[in-house]
Amino acid sequence: YVDLTTLGYLLYGVGAVTAFLAAALSLSDAEAALHSSMLAVGLLAAGFATDRVDGIIGPKRANIAGYGLLAVGSVCIATAVAYPLTLAGAGMIGAAVGLILAHANRALTRGGGALAQIRMNRSGLVAMFGSMSVPVAIWIGDRTGIGWELAFIVAGGLIVGGLIATRWRQDTAAARSISVGRLTRGYWLTWWLVVLGVSAEFGIVFWASTLVQRQIEVSLFDATLVSAGFYVGMAATRLALSLPSLGGRDPLALIRLGFGAAIVGTLVAWVADDVVLATLGVFLSGVGVGCQYPLGIAVALSLAPGLQDKGSARLIIASGAAILVAPFVLGLAADAAGVSLAWLLIPAVCVAALALSLPVSRARRV
Repeated sequence: YVDLTTLGYLLYGVGAVTAFLAAALSLSDAEAALHSSMLAVGLLAAGFATDRVDGIIGPKRANIAGYGLLAVGSVCIATAVAYPLTLAGAGMIGAAVGLILAHANRALTRGGGALAQIRMNRSGLVAMFGSMSVPVAIWIGDRTGIGWELAFIVAGGLIVGGLIATRWRQDTAAARSISVGRLTRGYWLTWWLVVLGVSAEFGIVFWASTLVQRQIEVSLFDATLVSAGFYVGMAATRLALSLPSLGGRDPLALIRLGFGAAIVGTLVAWVADDVVLATLGVFLSGVGVGCQYPLGIAVALSLAPGLQDKGSARLIIASGAAILVAPFVLGLAADAAGVSLAWLLIPAVCVAALALSLPVSRARRV
């Protein structure tokens, strides 16, 4: 949970400061979106390599290496000296997040069943506490004159806390083994469902503040604060799902309900012409997206019996692929047709996910 707080803060932090990096370095929308692409490249690399790295040095040393990458990447972004350095920083943060997150997902879903599902929901809630702090830190930085860089000063404290917490991590022989065998068809169908859920999530994370700023004509700092409603919505969903009375229910039914709410929320944000309506739409989008990642991970790993290590690592690739493609495609579409029209790609992704949930449901019954 300490790891997830730090990862949530930094993973969302890169998205939250993208607009400020664009302003500081005079970048186009597509160039700014390459930060999300580099973040995703790092995640993809971790997804292919994590189980192998663990087999060589063990998860404890791998976690320490991950925190080192988080520290260096944060410095590269916070200093914003040059575009190549900020891109490299995003890549390092992505690789570190993937490395540490694979360990966390594997530990939380061990044993399977409703308890694993509830643990994943609680982990998502903890991560949201970290990510929700990013827009607030940016806003405080603006008001105090420190600037958006305050967000990465806070990140330094979280990184130190995470490094200290590695003292209690177990480094067992079992954790060093490399999983062999073929993942099931049901797993891979759910893998694609996770891709769509993360695509919707990070499309909103990277572009909500830009949409609000240009559509309602408020300052970028105020638009970033409005976008915090997305994190609040996600946290509200994960808080509800962390309770056994709700979190133990059929995960696919909850996933479908969430995508429906996300469709409504993104469309409300799209038509909004004032701050209140935009905040409501962004909040509802967060409510809908909030359950997708933790429940998708729980369902996927339940369909990978005996291959949790491999399945967990490959799910990092799902996140990386989504973060690589979705925000950048939105950036290209925004350059070509404007942010408002490009935004409609997000509810379209949610509709596709609803359709994909049908074969996933059939695979779970086999």
